[in-house]
Amino acid sequence: MVWLTTFGLLFLPVMVVLYWRLSVAWRSWLLVGGGIGLLVHDGWASLLAWTALLLWVALICGPQWRHRGAMQTLGLTGLLLMFGGYQFGKASHGLIPWLGYAFVSLKAWHMIAEHGGGLLREGRAGVTLAYLLFPPTLAVGPVQRYDSFRLELLRARWNSAMASQALQRLLYGYVKVALLAAYLLNHKLGMLGMGTGNQWLDTYLPLLGYGLNLYWQFSGYCDIAIGFAALLGIRVPENFHFPFSASNLQDFWRRWHITVSEWCRDFVFRPILSRTRQYMLASLVSMVVLGLWHELSPRYLAWGLFHGAGLVVTHLWAKHMPWAAALRTNALWRAASWFLTLQFVILSFALTSTPDLAAAWRCLATLFAPLIPGS
Repeated sequence: MVWLTTFGLLFLPVMVVLYWRLSVAWRSWLLVGGGIGLLVHDGWASLLAWTALLLWVALICGPQWRHRGAMQTLGLTGLLLMFGGYQFGKASHGLIPWLGYAFVSLKAWHMIAEHGGGLLREGRAGVTLAYLLFPPTLAVGPVQRYDSFRLELLRARWNSAMASQALQRLLYGYVKVALLAAYLLNHKLGMLGMGTGNQWLDTYLPLLGYGLNLYWQFSGYCDIAIGFAALLGIRVPENFHFPFSASNLQDFWRRWHITVSEWCRDFVFRPILSRTRQYMLASLVSMVVLGLWHELSPRYLAWGLFHGAGLVVTHLWAKHMPWAAALRTNALWRAASWFLTLQFVILSFALTSTPDLAAAWRCLATLFAPLIPGS
């Protein structure tokens, strides 16, 4: 990750100093230049891929098209084909991931679906490019909405209290990534091998470690992004809110990867639900889309179906069980609900931490063996 390299550690303070030295009119273009600098550092393949995507967004969203709806459909179709080709290349041809490409695709979808054409006519070229190439969130999000970003950019002012909080947030992020995940979990505990001699524990504990590593790294990088953005006077939304304390699966997805979950809710779940009135279908399709957004593979398809089915069961329980509302006030039930939700999430890591579905099935079979009579 770029923020742990010498380049990233130097890039951050230089960008902050230049940003506050420039006049307001040039700040958005500095952000554009900073984003391009990160892409060049990542490699020319990333830069070329981003250039193609940005040109496509400019074609669809720049001019004031007469047939706006048709151009939006064309724009979204082209974006889907580009992202699908990217995911196919990663899955079948070993394509090295391009920096932030998955996240900019979500931003581009939002731009095309909700704003359409006419941005060049409105004189927003610099702000739009700064939104898509915003250096703090370029690599791993959070995925901010365009209107929110534009307002934050317009009212950005240096604030000492905000800067102090930003530095604190940066520290939290680096502690999560470098100390907790890299040093403690992967280095120290990894050196111990986590071997217990018990087959069940030796299968379960790596899944728990995988989940903790994923959370600490991902939320840590988001903390760095949020702190970096705050040093530029720009607030970006939170992406994690203690997800492993969720009381049910719906609550978990309101806490984990929040901005991508909200994108999926707004652009997949709600349109399907409004057209079909089928919660089960909307939940399953949404989670499948979220899974394939991560990786175009059978294991992530299974992961999406697994979580989609869990959301359906949670919804049906709350809707059709007459005692469900009363149970939520019971402390013992709340503890049991939290425990079951956590175990469900940990089990889902068997699908994403293993190389294929066969390995995932062996992992799950080991975990469920004590529950099977005669096993």
